Amino acid sequence: MIVLTHAPPFRESCWHEGRISSDDYLPHFTCQAFGQALRETLDRHPDRHLTVLCGHTHGAGFARIAVNLEVWTGGAEYGKPVLQRVFEV
Repeated sequence: MIVLTHAPPFRESCWHEGRISSDDYLPHFTCQAFGQALRETLDRHPDRHLTVLCGHTHGAGFARIAVNLEVWTGGAEYGKPVLQRVFEV
């Protein structure tokens, strides 16, 4: 499954200047409730794999949250849209 969301759902997927954002900014740049809901759902369905695509932080990165859960955070610069990556389904 692929899920698209604006804000990163996990601390590990919230990037700033090549590193995970500091704890002071996480409440503004991630959605912990959505991340928790994703984890709970996949805990009930361990045979499923989920890829989350998000943005919001402008920093790009990849986070493997669990064996069956990965998050790709797209980078951005105002006024300069860029193709982040191509997925084959």
